[in-house]
Amino acid sequence: MKTVGQILSIGRNSKNLSISDIAIELKISKTIIIDLENDNIKNNSDIIFNIGHLRSYSNFLELDTDAIIKKFKDEVSFNFKEEKKNITPIVENNFFKAEKFFAASIILIIFTSFYFLFIDQNDNKINFALVPDIPESLEPIVEKANTFDNLSPSTDIKKNDLVNNSSAIASIEIDEDVTIVATLKMLNPTWLQLRDEENNIVLSKLMDKDEEFSYELKLNYNITAGNAGNILVLIDDEVRGKIGKYGDILDSFVLYKDFTN
Repeated sequence: MKTVGQILSIGRNSKNLSISDIAIELKISKTIIIDLENDNIKNNSDIIFNIGHLRSYSNFLELDTDAIIKKFKDEVSFNFKEEKKNITPIVENNFFKAEKFFAASIILIIFTSFYFLFIDQNDNKINFALVPDIPESLEPIVEKANTFDNLSPSTDIKKNDLVNNSSAIASIEIDEDVTIVATLKMLNPTWLQLRDEENNIVLSKLMDKDEEFSYELKLNYNITAGNAGNILVLIDDEVRGKIGKYGDILDSFVLYKDFTN
């Protein structure tokens, strides 16, 4: 059974291309290409970068990229071995346990007293919730509605006039073709690659901390990243959460407008 490196080498030779040709075309160093073809890629901190280079190389040779990536992962293996650390158990004597229990009891008593004295008052007052700011385009409609609600029976303004005015405002056409923008914000340095629907590379680089990249959501970019827990997703400047857990490796992930995490 041929290895990933042998498949790449055969594909390159079938197109009569040299390693230098590939390096110039893909802007990848010849050393990396040689390591890929010789199956000399190690499971180290550079593995995510090499997966991105492998994807670009495979696409250029018009190979089955998804199968190549899967085979490469099987060969290299992503099972990182964590070093076992000797943990010395902490022994607490009964005196410290009793002291902690006493402190916790005092805090519980204070909290309960504060709740019943200042919070739990059955005075039937209106509770207000925090709501986002009203868009400027809707402020006139809300103002009209509030005016209508506050009218007394003796008010001279006719309700029909207010209804007609509100109807006129409601009849204003609203542009529904709104562009939704996704922003990827780096919480820590992270390698990031974006490809369009035709598998062309849009971005491929090591992003710095607090660096951002924005694009229209309708472009459906495929996202490949080294650490999903370092990438914060904002859609139209609204924080939706991290794109994944810390340490997760993303491969061809697509964002949608209802994304939340």
